Amino acid sequence: MHSRYSQWVPATLVASLFMIVSLTVGATAPRSSFNIGAAGGATTQYLPLIIADNQPQSIGFLPVFVDNDLLGDITDIAHANDGRLFVVERPGRIVVIENGQLLGAFLDLGGITGGPNWEEGLLGLAFHPNYPQTPYFYVQYTESGLYKRVVVARYTVSSTNPNQADPNSAVILMRINKSANPPNLPDPYSPVHNGGDLTFGPDGYLYIPVGDGGPDPFEGVNGDPDNDSQNLGNLLGKLMRIDVDPDGGLPPECGGTANYSIPPDNPFVGQGGCDEIWAYGLRNPWRISFDRLTNDLYITDVGEWLFEELNFVPAGEGAGWNFGWNCYEGSHEYRPGCNGDFTFPIFEYARGGGCASIIGGFAYRGSAYPILTGHYVFADYCAERLWTIKRNFSGAWGVREYPFSDFNLTTFGEDVNGELYAGRSDFDGIYRVTAP
Repeated sequence: MHSRYSQWVPATLVASLFMIVSLTVGATAPRSSFNIGAAGGATTQYLPLIIADNQPQSIGFLPVFVDNDLLGDITDIAHANDGRLFVVERPGRIVVIENGQLLGAFLDLGGITGGPNWEEGLLGLAFHPNYPQTPYFYVQYTESGLYKRVVVARYTVSSTNPNQADPNSAVILMRINKSANPPNLPDPYSPVHNGGDLTFGPDGYLYIPVGDGGPDPFEGVNGDPDNDSQNLGNLLGKLMRIDVDPDGGLPPECGGTANYSIPPDNPFVGQGGCDEIWAYGLRNPWRISFDRLTNDLYITDVGEWLFEELNFVPAGEGAGWNFGWNCYEGSHEYRPGCNGDFTFPIFEYARGGGCASIIGGFAYRGSAYPILTGHYVFADYCAERLWTIKRNFSGAWGVREYPFSDFNLTTFGEDVNGELYAGRSDFDGIYRVTAP
């Protein structure tokens, strides 16, 4: 077993607003090493926590549009290369907000998305990078009904009204089947661990993270019982990379339709696994984002019982990487006896025996708050925690936790100028992230 990337930060060393723990790091020697318990007894090294230069002293949230009656169960926030924000609601609706005003419903898929579980429904949205010249956008949702399949579909914006989509324009790109639940569970297929994000990378390809498909550990079944996340023969627990142009690359292999193609440099093309796969070993990735300046990729992955994790992929790397689940939860062994080349998180924190669900954000590249520049902002939904993290010139990560309570964030988004926004579920609304 070998750890490719292991400069992670123990959560017990996180700096808060009122008490900062600072361990000065030299540019050469790492602080320590530890045994990760893999077969063969390999060791891995990590750099200590530091406090990044020009760390924001506080993070604020400025209301943009808040209304429990008009917004609900917010799962994603996107822009269309203009001043509008598109807000995704889990029950199936996308609404448009511009200049603090709700302009109405852009699309309503409530008749086909499901169901009652809070991890089901309409989960992700991305506009074509060439929009509006190419008037397409893409959504990820879970199907209502028995099989709980994860669907990626393309829709077209109305030619007469840019604030409305054509509901009859659906083109299904992918249908991802789930493994059947163990026979002792009441439902034949699990509603959870769908992932749900999708975003275009700097290479113009669509990146689609999908979870391991469940079941929920609260049902008494250990994580990923069919080992789907480590199985390159299916798309569960994977980060996929596809060309939305069906004539742009190689034929599809595992996605169930012919409405997209495979980039020829995907890592498992011709290697026996699904050609759509770009990386694997994920449990329930919520969310992913590219740094619009550096092209680095951040992936947050919700843990099982013990650890939440933040993964980092430097620009130009990541193809074929294995993030470890279900062999590892974070950097900690989950299923004994695994061998392989695993990529561990740059940051993890213990769940502490209570509810935890990491919410991925973005590296700030706006202009309104220079002190926040380059800091990746992320949170925890049910533990009500908030952090920023940034790498310094020596390669070590500086992280800071901010006092934060009574604020259940569900997602983050960027506008066209790189300003950050957050969605809240307890008082449904959209808030602008600030660094006063």
